[in-house]
Amino acid sequence: MNKMKKHKGVFAIELGFILFALCAIFLFATDISHKLLVRAKLDRTSFALVNILKERYRYFDGNVVNKLNLDVTETELLEMRKVAARLLNTTEEEVAIKIESLVDAQFTTTFTSARFDSLGCSVGSISSEAGLAPTESGTIYPLYRVSVCEEHDSWFDPFVGGSTEDIAVTSSSVMPGR
Repeated sequence: MNKMKKHKGVFAIELGFILFALCAIFLFATDISHKLLVRAKLDRTSFALVNILKERYRYFDGNVVNKLNLDVTETELLEMRKVAARLLNTTEEEVAIKIESLVDAQFTTTFTSARFDSLGCSVGSISSEAGLAPTESGTIYPLYRVSVCEEHDSWFDPFVGGSTEDIAVTSSSVMPGR
């Protein structure tokens, strides 16, 4: 009977550990699924924007053979930011976007929004993707990449004592021009 009194609080302590573990698993799964949904939204947006960029050069004064009018410009960054704001259902100031072009597998042009840099979003250089550029009859087609980034709060990290409350989710799409 004396042993029963010593073990009375053990059940409550074990239940506390199990409930904490279940809450942690639930928050982790919820956090991961939320990040995957955000990533899917950014994937759709970056893919749509890179296709718009590619088709713009195809139909409006782009000349692949003579390498004319193939680089991206600051104006296109602003226009892509407007479209991205509509696709992401946010304001233009909140859109973090980076557009890049690689012409003739060597000339890189990059434009980045201020929000992209302030969030600390990172993507490698488009130069590392030069092997993806199709070549036909000695003509190397241009590559375009659009990267979009959003900041979202992390539910799991603060729960387990982490210091990161916000995390940047980034998506990039690369497409060859025609």
